[in-house]
Amino acid sequence: MKQATASNIALALAILAWPLCSYGFFSLLVDFVPDTPRDVIEPHQLASYVALLAGLLSLLASLCLCAFGFSGAKVRSLIAIAVCLGLILLAVLTLVP
Repeated sequence: MKQATASNIALALAILAWPLCSYGFFSLLVDFVPDTPRDVIEPHQLASYVALLAGLLSLLASLCLCAFGFSGAKVRSLIAIAVCLGLILLAVLTLVP
């Protein structure tokens, strides 16, 4: 794979990670009504975990591809790294009280 192609894919994965991680994280914060049956809650939680995991894996893959493609396409790699670090920073600021 060419380094420029790796940087393009890294940027696309970093942008894809934002909605996946956001949906997965915020949908896990849903507070169901106490009389909601367990068979309704469990599929919702599973979908949330899958979305969060897919977002985190795309974030990790994006960072790996940025490292590979840095010497060939510095600007695109730096933009993808900035998008990934922005997501990490947002998560840290959200979780810190």
